[in-house]
Amino acid sequence: MKREIERVRELPAFSLSLGELETLWSRLLGLFNDSETLYTSIDIKLPLEKLEFSNIEELKEYKLLPPNVTNFSIVLSQKNRRVSLRVEDCVYSRKAQVRASSETEAWCAGAIDTFYTFIQSHKLWYNWFISAPIGWLIIASISIPELLLFFVFKGYQIDRTIVFSWITTLIVLISLYFFREKLLPAGILRISENNGFIRNHIGELSLILAIISVILTVVGWFITK
Repeated sequence: MKREIERVRELPAFSLSLGELETLWSRLLGLFNDSETLYTSIDIKLPLEKLEFSNIEELKEYKLLPPNVTNFSIVLSQKNRRVSLRVEDCVYSRKAQVRASSETEAWCAGAIDTFYTFIQSHKLWYNWFISAPIGWLIIASISIPELLLFFVFKGYQIDRTIVFSWITTLIVLISLYFFREKLLPAGILRISENNGFIRNHIGELSLILAIISVILTVVGWFITK
């Protein structure tokens, strides 16, 4: 009889440098038997090509990668044991998952915990945003002003500044919703740090702009009331 158990866990949005990836890689190697053949792979998908590296050394030697990679996977496999990290496209968003399979529950749990614990310490601050139901938040943002005017501030004349802030908030939220896999990726592999601050953090800056717009809208609403 052959038995195989598989466990999957979604990961928070994260960012890893090559050095941090190397540390994680070393910990993952410790899950397997040194005396047996181990298959390892780091796959990177770019707009016009797909690259496969067998280990960290190969990846570090390749000089034609962009500064940040957001579509990639890591696989380590030995006989019946396998653990993998994938940053993959879903219907409405992109998410990162760790998947482990083995003949025992204990090994799967240990492999997933190794991944999750390490990734958790490199979690991105905007993780709460990409895991939130942004579509419903946009619908609520559209409806709230009308509801407030009807039930709370009936007959109140809205200041133009508040309207502008509210529209700005909606535009930024909608843009982040449709392009969040580009602007706020679920997983980032930082190949180099020479891409410029604004370009590296355009998504995060957009989210900050949305938060500021929300605050200004709410504060302005009550100040001018």
